Formats: sequence, C-alpha cells, structure tokens
Amino acid sequence: HYLRTFFIWNLLGSIPTASIFAGQMIPEEDFPFEAIILTRVFDILKLCRLARVPYLLRSSDFVVQFQQNQKSQAKLALVKYTFLLIVASHLLACSWCFLAFVQAGNFGDGLLKRNNWILFWYNNNYEEGMINPIGEGQNLDRYILSMFWSIQTITSIGYGNISPFTRLEWWFGSIFMLLSGVLWAYIIGSLVGVAAALQVENELHRNRIDEVNVMISQFAKSDPTKANYASEQEMYDTDIFAKRLKKFIHFQKMTHKLSATNDMSESFPVINSLSPEMQRVSCFMLVREHLELVPYLSSRFLSMHERSRVAKECMVLDFPPGETIRMSEDDSSIGRGIFVMIRGTAFAAHGSVKSFSQRRKKAFVITVGHVFGAGEVLLSEGNVQSEGRIEVISFTRVLFIPRRAVLAALERNQKAWKDCARWKYFLAITTHLNGNDKAT
Repeated sequence: HYLRTFFIWNLLGSIPTASIFAGQMIPEEDFPFEAIILTRVFDILKLCRLARVPYLLRSSDFVVQFQQNQKSQAKLALVKYTFLLIVASHLLACSWCFLAFVQAGNFGDGLLKRNNWILFWYNNNYEEGMINPIGEGQNLDRYILSMFWSIQTITSIGYGNISPFTRLEWWFGSIFMLLSGVLWAYIIGSLVGVAAALQVENELHRNRIDEVNVMISQFAKSDPTKANYASEQEMYDTDIFAKRLKKFIHFQKMTHKLSATNDMSESFPVINSLSPEMQRVSCFMLVREHLELVPYLSSRFLSMHERSRVAKECMVLDFPPGETIRMSEDDSSIGRGIFVMIRGTAFAAHGSVKSFSQRRKKAFVITVGHVFGAGEVLLSEGNVQSEGRIEVISFTRVLFIPRRAVLAALERNQKAWKDCARWKYFLAITTHLNGNDKAT
C-alpha cells in the first residue's frame, strides 16, 4: 500500500537538492540557470508530500484531543478554513513568481531582458520609490506582487493590474484560475456552513419571537371588570402578559437556554445519543455541584452511581419575575420536590399561604446556593407542611429534584436515610407541630 501511495513522493523528497551546490567549489549564482531550475522543480515536487497532511492530522491523538477540547467547533472550523486559504494563496503566489523566473532565465536584473509578467507590470506600473520587483534583493517586493495576484485570483476579484504576458503564462494562468475557482467554491461553501452554525442560537431566538408575536395577536382583549382581585387583573392583562412573555424569551437567549422546563436530555439533546451509563454520568456531571448542596444527596452519603440516577431525573427550570411556583400534587402545580437555586432571587414559604399577612409572616428570601424543600419533600401526602410556594423576584433558574427520585435514592440507601434524611424529616414535622415556620 505504501509503495502505491506515498513512496514515490517521499523518494523525490529525499533527493538532496541543496547539497548539489554545497558540495561544489563554485557559488550557486555561477551554475547554469537550467540546472538551478531543475533543482527548484524537484523542490516543488517535494510539496506533493503535503497531500499526506490531512491523514496525519486525522490520525494524530494530539490534534484530535485539541479539537475535542474546543468549546465551539464552528469557530475552530473558521480558523481551519482561514489557514487553508492563506496556505493556498502562498503556494499559488510562489508558483506564479517561479513562472516568471523560468521565462526570464534569471532571478535578478535578467527579469528586464526577457518577456514575463513581472516585466509587463514593471513597464506599466512602476514608479520611483514604490514596489520594485527587479533585482536580487527584492524578494519581498516580488512576493507581495505575487501574493496580491494570488489572492485576487482565488477570490475572483481580478483587478487586472497584474496579468499574464506570454503564452506560457496565459496557459498556466488559466489552469491556476480553474483550480482557484474550485478551491474558492469549497471554502465559500464551508464558511457558509460555519456561519450558519454560529447563528443557530440567534435564528432559534428570532423564530421564537415570531411565534410569540403570532400567539399574542390571537389573545383575547382583557376585561378588567371580570377580575376578582387586583393581582389577577395584572396577571391576566393582555398587554402586561405580552411584555412578560417577550422579556422571558429574551432572558432565555441571554442565558443560552432555549426552553423553560427541561430535563437533562431536552436541555442537551446529545445525551439521547449516548449509552445509558454515559447518559447518567453526563447528567451527574452537569448537576454535581448542586446535588452536593442537599445533605442526604451529597457524596457523603450516596455513591456516584446513586447520585447519577438522581441527576438523570432532575430538571432545569426558568421562571420570570412575578411568577408563583406552587408545590403540591394537584394538576396546577409543578409537583413536589427540592429546589436548588442556580441564579436569581425569590421569596419562599412552607405550608399553605392563604392571605397576605400569612405570606409576610412565613416568607423568607432564597437566592443562589439556597436549597428549598429538602425536609418537606420527605413528608407524607396531605401534610400541610409538605406544600409550599415560591414567588419569583428576578429572572430565576433552579434545579428541580423530583420527589420520586429522592425517595427512590433513600430507599436504595438506608444509611443516607438513617444518618441524615430522617433528621430533616423530624425537623420538618417538629416545625409544623410547633408552628415554627422558619427555613430548614
């Protein structure tokens, strides 16, 4: 397989062209120009070994690991195609300049003696003190002209100030333009894909705003006379609610979250493509620091496997200001569970709250890092203290741990129940019996 693929190119690359001049007693400039051109052709053929670079990159553990460690594959692809464009422009520029040398038969002042594109440009554009591609020491100026022609050829701009002059240059120029057109089409197509990937979140946000506007247009007009309380009138007012909807969608965009109530697999769809074990571990990695805040679900009592099973049942919830979250088993509430504050601020109260005075007496502030309901979630159904409510003050994100996941974990690990969870249970019962409604 090696003989059929890269053997010939590696053999050509091993020819020591530089040593041909190094081993002679006469300097390189005194060698016949045809011999120098032949050695330069061999040097150019060595570049064919670059065809193996993509294979080497794909098989390199370092490169693969570097790619996997990047947060944005789209941005990495943008860097890749930009680098490809620079390398292609450089190679084309060198080839175009080398073509002028071949026709002039000289690398220095001989460029003015025989027809070539550099001479054509010099006669039509050169002015004293400007770019001068003529002479042995003018390599940088020649490279600038060649690179300028290369870039405008690849990008199809074609100013026309640098153009072929001889028949050979017209032939090679045509070939270069065909190859450049293919390369440019490939790069443009790839960059369009990269740009689309970078704009996915913005496009989804625009679509959601359009959907919200369509829904708002179908809302019935508010009738203030049918509201029983002032709070109801404000909550169900069409204009006020429409503003809350738009602010909530904007908040989700700013926090890079595309839905309000998601389990882990909905927040990160890639989880669905993983094996069951990797799904559990991925969910655990996402919420590990938040589970550690719940004493009987922490690493002190539960193994990683047990906590990963709990994590797979968790949900990340977003709430706008002014929303009330009720915790009970009826259909109008979110259900019973533990709330771990990830961001935002809210008022919370255990038990049923039926009046403003009760709410003012029982409520306390919870913010980032607070856990609400760790003891109450263990109480049996029907216990007043097992209910609760959270009134959101600012845009809030919480980790919700369902009661079923908590009870299942404690049933499998009796030590966690005996050493920690039952004391939370007793504290919640005692708080209710004594009428002491402080936060646990």
